[in-house]
Amino acid sequence: MIFSSKEYIPAQGLLIRIVDNGKVLTLDYQEATAMHQRSLWWGTAVGYRAMQVAALALSKDQLWHRENLVVVSAHPGPGVLDSLNYVTHCADTGSLTVMENDNCVSRCNSQMKFEWWVSDGRQTAHVMLNEDFVPLDFYQLIDRRVYSETKADDDKLFELYKVNLSSRIWVGALEENFTVELLPPLSKGELPSHHEWNKAVA
Repeated sequence: MIFSSKEYIPAQGLLIRIVDNGKVLTLDYQEATAMHQRSLWWGTAVGYRAMQVAALALSKDQLWHRENLVVVSAHPGPGVLDSLNYVTHCADTGSLTVMENDNCVSRCNSQMKFEWWVSDGRQTAHVMLNEDFVPLDFYQLIDRRVYSETKADDDKLFELYKVNLSSRIWVGALEENFTVELLPPLSKGELPSHHEWNKAVA
């Protein structure tokens, strides 16, 4: 069943609309955060906002569908991944792949990227958070936590950064904070071929 994206706006405010089993669902960010305590709100926020970008990119004429969606995330954070799954059900259907490079551990770290690919079988929305959005100090804090080198007040600073980033990601317009490009479709389990993590070292 086809639903016009002019009649059903794919993303606005705190909402995302998506078709599932022939019905238009209206998802609310407040529900996405319900499963998380405050400490994961930054990941939940940026993941949800990225899916709003994907919703708009993949709904040019008709509203996007959950069926056949394939999602790749270059960010391993639990809040991020839960947001992706809340919107797309990609983890529930086994169609989520989390990318890692050789220096990456399977938790938040400075090598991760705020970058996602959402494919509907016809095309892929490649969504990227602007590189300068997250300050270098935040990545350094993360690495000190990962490698058990935390300093006094690091935990408090970490929480403050997350609160600040969560606020900024909602205050700024999507097009100010993210870029998106449309690429050929990805199949389940396939990784983006031209990503820098997949390029052979000369």
